[in-house]
Amino acid sequence: MNEQPDQIHDEYELKPLKVCYDIEDMRRRYLKLYTALIYDSMEAYGMPGRSMESGVYPLTVDMKVAGPAFTVRRKSTPESDPYTHNIRLGLMKSMCQGCILLSDVQGNRNCGQFGEITATAMRAHGCCGAVIDGSTRDSNYLINMGFPTFCRFRNPVEGLGRSMITEYMIPIFVNGIDGQIRVDPGDFIFGDNDGVVIVPQKDTVRVLEQAETWFENEKKSREAMAAGMDPFEVYNKFGRF
Repeated sequence: MNEQPDQIHDEYELKPLKVCYDIEDMRRRYLKLYTALIYDSMEAYGMPGRSMESGVYPLTVDMKVAGPAFTVRRKSTPESDPYTHNIRLGLMKSMCQGCILLSDVQGNRNCGQFGEITATAMRAHGCCGAVIDGSTRDSNYLINMGFPTFCRFRNPVEGLGRSMITEYMIPIFVNGIDGQIRVDPGDFIFGDNDGVVIVPQKDTVRVLEQAETWFENEKKSREAMAAGMDPFEVYNKFGRF
């Protein structure tokens, strides 16, 4: 006996995001900084290479993302399984305020895996941006609605029948500058016009605090160099150059 569509749509799994930091506080403070500084801070703590591979950039130069990773995995497939609607519903219902969608598309290049309607629905459930290790479509709509979106390329082709979500809120891998980076739900995602860096959840606060200290020292360094101080003296005094 075939199930009816309304029965299918009513079955979904909630996977709430749990983190060890205050999401809104972290978002507010990270958004004042820039990715290179966060990368340097992670490297200083012995975590090099935690930047996504070059090519993942925002749709506009002023877009930034900051928040816990809400991870999604897709697969390339010609199927149009009705149960994917259950997955999408469960995904939406599991989102929290301030989260960032991070989508592993498994190398798919024949369609756009994220668009304006999806962004609208996710925003209503708290999502504050998206990082797609693949493609967007509806790019002008995403820009006009002010939804921070990062991607590798753009594509007008509908994803249905080419790529579908198979899992969410699970560990995924994205392409990094030194190879693949494992990303767990709740790891902190931060992106600007230079790219995207990924901070392990347990290190989110200490990486930020170090970066904030350097950020203030950099202000002093700029002022000192603009006033004519020798650059080496500036470095010795403020530790940033």
